[in-house]
Amino acid sequence: MAKYTKRRDKRGYEWKSAYREKEALMLERGYPEVSPRDFYRELFPAGSLQQESEDGKGNIIATQIRPSGKGRTRQWVIDDSLKMLDKVIGDRFGLIPPISFYGKSHTKENAHELFAVVVDVDYVGKQQLKNLLKQFGNGVQLCPTYLVSSGKGVHLYYFLQEPVQLYRNREEVLAKLKEAFIQRLWNDTSSIRPDSPDITGIYQGFRCVGSQSKLGVDFPVKAYKLSENRYTLEDIKASIPSCKVDLAPLYEKPRRKSTVTLEEAKELYPEWYEKRIVQGESKQKSKKQGGTWVCNEALYEWWKRKITEEVKAGGRYFSIMALCSYGLKCGISEQKIRRDAYVFLDHLESLTEDEDNHFSRADVKDALRALKGDRKRLSTIASREWIEKQTKVTIQPCKRRKKPLKRDDGTAFRAARAVQDIGDPDGTWRYVPPTAEQTVREWQESHPAGKKADCIRETGLSKPTVYKWWK
Repeated sequence: MAKYTKRRDKRGYEWKSAYREKEALMLERGYPEVSPRDFYRELFPAGSLQQESEDGKGNIIATQIRPSGKGRTRQWVIDDSLKMLDKVIGDRFGLIPPISFYGKSHTKENAHELFAVVVDVDYVGKQQLKNLLKQFGNGVQLCPTYLVSSGKGVHLYYFLQEPVQLYRNREEVLAKLKEAFIQRLWNDTSSIRPDSPDITGIYQGFRCVGSQSKLGVDFPVKAYKLSENRYTLEDIKASIPSCKVDLAPLYEKPRRKSTVTLEEAKELYPEWYEKRIVQGESKQKSKKQGGTWVCNEALYEWWKRKITEEVKAGGRYFSIMALCSYGLKCGISEQKIRRDAYVFLDHLESLTEDEDNHFSRADVKDALRALKGDRKRLSTIASREWIEKQTKVTIQPCKRRKKPLKRDDGTAFRAARAVQDIGDPDGTWRYVPPTAEQTVREWQESHPAGKKADCIRETGLSKPTVYKWWK
């Protein structure tokens, strides 16, 4: 056990030494290093990206990440010429997903085609790299097209024979397949931290080949070609023993928006027309009756306590996404969810175990982007099992009573309240939401050098309210 703990605590200079050892090993084994431009040209073959504004093809979206207070995060559109690739090659923190996008931003709503399935295995030393290469060679693991040395770890790129259209109905299947693939590749032979697999989604960006790794400017991200293989999703599934992911939905045509006119709907769907058009009933109200129920706000407050008491490093980002999900389930306003999320920033940053993995304001902001997506999907896909798995927080399933409780004359309720009053005469068990004045005062105390504009943005309070209570 002591030996395992020591390996987990490898220092920065040891990782730099391991980077050089892995570099020498790849060259010794005869795997050629490929230039960034050649790597991305092979990933996105000529003609697969936009050449003219109206050709209906997507582009690469490269993102330059900047730490809070040290510049603005930027996104670059890279078309079929790959000219703008130079904006992130050599950059300190540049990300490129294996996806083409419509528009000018890296969002799942803009995602067009998936060109490769990429698995990030972290904490890979020289011996772990040897193990991976051996398993690729003897067929124990599926051999990737490229292995990218990313600093402390490796990115395994499995180029696809044909790009996969990223329709919304395919998202869940692709996510499940990738998760199973990550669990297969990230293990006690490939990583010195096998218990910490990073379950990344299909829209995840990866450090640009040719940019800097976490180890610094002298340790760039390098790509090594392992094979000429290109795969299908069926190939990937077949490489995972006992994989039960059903790929059938990938071959279903996406549903198209209805072309029925309002007059036609009046005749075809009279009940819907009466409720939504005549009576003006909101869509959310209809959901309460037939689909998604709005939960009690106590559920939202319960999760806030879980973030404070049980969330650890590795589950911080998803704990904020779960906050968004619970907030939507409970009918909490977007303004309040955002304000509450930023309140947890200092606490979540204090949980940092790895100096290369701090939790910043940018992480909170990115997690809050979930509020801008498909709200119905977010509030339902974030199941108890999903939240428990991503945040590492144990959530006991709710036990429902099979029989309704009988009503009494209120004696039991009054007795319970009396016990509470005796045990807690000050009523500290009751949750009292902070006033606007308290919110502003607390923000000022935690941000001595903060400005009013920052307070307005982070708390979600109006300008007149902040100015009223500002000391």
